[in-house]
Amino acid sequence: MKEFVLKNLYSFLGDQKAQLRIITFHDILSEDYQKFSDLVFYLKTNWNIISPNEFKKIINKEKNTTNGKNILISFDDAYKSQRIVTEKYLDPLNIKALFFIVSDFIKLNSKDEAHEFIRKNFFKFKNKNLKLNSQTKNMNLEDIKLLIQNGHTIGGHTKTHSQLSKIDDEKNLYQEIVASKDFLENNLENYKIEDFAYTFGDFESINKKSLKLIFKNFNYLYTGLRGNNYKINSKIIRRDAINLKENFKVISAYINGYTDFIYKNKLEELEKW
Repeated sequence: MKEFVLKNLYSFLGDQKAQLRIITFHDILSEDYQKFSDLVFYLKTNWNIISPNEFKKIINKEKNTTNGKNILISFDDAYKSQRIVTEKYLDPLNIKALFFIVSDFIKLNSKDEAHEFIRKNFFKFKNKNLKLNSQTKNMNLEDIKLLIQNGHTIGGHTKTHSQLSKIDDEKNLYQEIVASKDFLENNLENYKIEDFAYTFGDFESINKKSLKLIFKNFNYLYTGLRGNNYKINSKIIRRDAINLKENFKVISAYINGYTDFIYKNKLEELEKW
């Protein structure tokens, strides 16, 4: 039903102007490479794909944009496939993306370790028997360094992908948010990280305590709540998660803001904290 409504809504209303969006991807399997490429081509043709630095200049009102439809590409967790699609499809077009890194995930040395880590940490509801695709792997520090060399931006995404709102112990919360950042900066030749995306991205996965600690150590907080960042008055950033298994018109409906109303009240509540 949702797909039917969104497909028809997009077919009827089409693209909307005055948009400043961020889309985010997770693991991208080889069977979806062509859909990823097609989506990038569509965005390159119909939108202005901007870099993380350009995005920040716009929200900080340091840059005016003549193109009303601006979009930034981001990736969560540090899957190996993200480096692959970046080298295949983004780098040749000089598109710069924002990568949010789970710091313990990139320390792993085998696919088996990566799969065990994913099963244990990447889902709210644990499933020890979850079957993962054989392609699914983690990036390592060398992958991250290469992304930086190629002009991409790295952000924090916790130490173990914990749900921050469920952490009561302040030491553990510090480890997830601050120590994770310290590890990345120290191992990336003192690379400075100012962006943080909290895990799971929904309203229930963050609280006032974690939000306060994040803003003590980062300049920007990225949610998983859909929305338009055009003319926002805070550093709490909206993002649209993209599932390449969904119909192209459904994805287009998301990035044109047709479901933003669902998240409006939750974003306003976050901004009051």
